[in-house]
Amino acid sequence: IIPRVRDIIGSYSYRPTLRQVFYRLVAALLIPNTEVTYKSLSRATVLAREQQIIDPLCFDDRVRTSSGGDYGWSNPDNFAQEQLATLRESPQFYTRYMWESQEVLPIIWLEKDALFTPVNSIAEDYRIRTYAARGYSSFTAVYEAALRINGYKPVKVLQLTDFDPSGEDMVRDLQTRLQRYGAVNFEIEKIALTHEQVATLGLPPMPAKTSDPRYDRFAASYGDNAVELDALPPDEFERIVR
Repeated sequence: IIPRVRDIIGSYSYRPTLRQVFYRLVAALLIPNTEVTYKSLSRATVLAREQQIIDPLCFDDRVRTSSGGDYGWSNPDNFAQEQLATLRESPQFYTRYMWESQEVLPIIWLEKDALFTPVNSIAEDYRIRTYAARGYSSFTAVYEAALRINGYKPVKVLQLTDFDPSGEDMVRDLQTRLQRYGAVNFEIEKIALTHEQVATLGLPPMPAKTSDPRYDRFAASYGDNAVELDALPPDEFERIVR
């Protein structure tokens, strides 16, 4: 399976998560869509990376991060030279606000922190702010966003979530909480994953969690299969976000 993993990794323009590669293998009918299989794939890819069969840094892992470290200059002359070089180059960095003359300001709201890198790389091209969470967003994130959505101009929140009981409820939850904390003149549109996208693209399903308190309402509307956002092929994922 590792040669196919290497091919799939090569099809991305960024470092994918292991979960994204897993769903590509499931979609190709090479492995079953089970958590046991996912863990087996994780162990196999760790071994392959340890043995340098695939790039040890081929996967993006935003769950485990590091920060800090030494910084500074070796001597005062180096510091002065760097500051002078920055000053000489500063005119090329001047730019006008891109969205100042537009009628609506978009914001991207992402359920999955693990997919922040590919989403934000696209959003940065258009200077759009991206909020990323792990499931339902924290009070801090929603409150901060509400302060920004202050009526200066209309805001459109483009939301991306899993297609599952919680994911389908997150539009309502975000709408309610933004309004509660003072946001005005905005609307939310879920751009992925939708029921239509799941059906059209033939994405690999998995059983929805019956323990989710929103399961019954979801199952009554869509059945008991769920699909994760990670299952989107990279080209389709990029097309939707752009």
